[in-house]
Amino acid sequence: MGKLRDIEIQSWIRAAKPIAGKSDGDGLTFTLSARLTASWVFRYRLGGKQREMTIGNYPTITLKKARELATDARAQVQQGIDVARAKRDYKISLTTAGTVNELCEEFYKRTVEGRIKRPDIVRDLLDGDLIPKLGRLRIAEVKPLDVDAMIRAIVDRGSPIMANRVLAITKAVFDYAIRHHWAQQNPAAAFRRVDAGGEERARTRALSEEELVVLFKMLQGAGQPFRIYDLVVKLLLVTAVRISELIEAPWAEFHLETDEPVWRLPSSRIKTGKDMGQRDFTIPLPAEAVEWLKEIKRISVASAYVFPARRKMTKETMSPATLNWALGEINHGLEHFTLHDLRRTARTHLARLGVKPHVAERCLNHKLPGINDIYDTHDYLAERRLALDGWADLLVRLEKGETGKVVPIRKDEAA
Repeated sequence: MGKLRDIEIQSWIRAAKPIAGKSDGDGLTFTLSARLTASWVFRYRLGGKQREMTIGNYPTITLKKARELATDARAQVQQGIDVARAKRDYKISLTTAGTVNELCEEFYKRTVEGRIKRPDIVRDLLDGDLIPKLGRLRIAEVKPLDVDAMIRAIVDRGSPIMANRVLAITKAVFDYAIRHHWAQQNPAAAFRRVDAGGEERARTRALSEEELVVLFKMLQGAGQPFRIYDLVVKLLLVTAVRISELIEAPWAEFHLETDEPVWRLPSSRIKTGKDMGQRDFTIPLPAEAVEWLKEIKRISVASAYVFPARRKMTKETMSPATLNWALGEINHGLEHFTLHDLRRTARTHLARLGVKPHVAERCLNHKLPGINDIYDTHDYLAERRLALDGWADLLVRLEKGETGKVVPIRKDEAA
């Protein structure tokens, strides 16, 4: 049982008189500096010499906690460990442990690469925000204020869901740092979703004809350097695929020089994948999409991929962050939308064109509801080709600034 009590410690602090040391017993000592900083010090002898180690400040370290830490330190001393030196060396190791960038790279290599199905998602989170914002800081220098500034910037640019994702990966990265003795605490640990993007709700955003006209006009007006991004947006719309399915596509998946051009997307690159019973997916390509792809091949660098990375980084293909950057640079002035909203936009306009729901759902490679997906294995390729041809025609008219001219696909064609 220790000698000190909280009530007398608090009275000493109120008296505001420096205390060189009040012993609680077994080496634990309370001190009060000339600047009235209350601290716990553990005093011990090792190798015939008197030594001491500062445990921490009171009341951050309570009397009960100080006794527990002193007991742990005493056990180490009995094993011949110089706890004061060990603590000092540990602090030095933290300040020289490396940068957040180095931490992110080790985290990715040891916990992500080759271990999860979609490592590119984590890679994009690291490269898109965490490394650019905190990468140059030393690990021990990162404070909650730095994390908050990073998250706030993401929310302010209109990406609350991305803010949640970045917060989650930041917590995971610094938890890894703690486990491997690169850090003592996680600067993101106290943050919750409410501090970032809040609770996530299903999005309903789809771009109208008028908004698509504005978007196409601004992309075209941005000049030749932005032409590739203009083509990415149009292909995302006309094929209604997910972002990663397009920007990570190799040319080998496209069959353009046939009477009926198609894109054969293997199940291994589909979000749901084989583990969800997903099959390979054949996407009919309208004539306009074929021309856009051929233009990409003419203006692109020689690569096995349709959209190779513009700079030599860890990924071989374009990152969604690059496309987000491009859309931000053109200052289109539209209400905030995400890249995934382009897929919802395609589905919405297919309905406006009179495409039957089951055909429109197949265009997005969605499963049909209920037992239909089990018993209806028809791929609706012909119907989907008519639907996407009509959608491509509308996109071309919108590219020319023509709105209000929706020509429904004939019922007998897309039934």
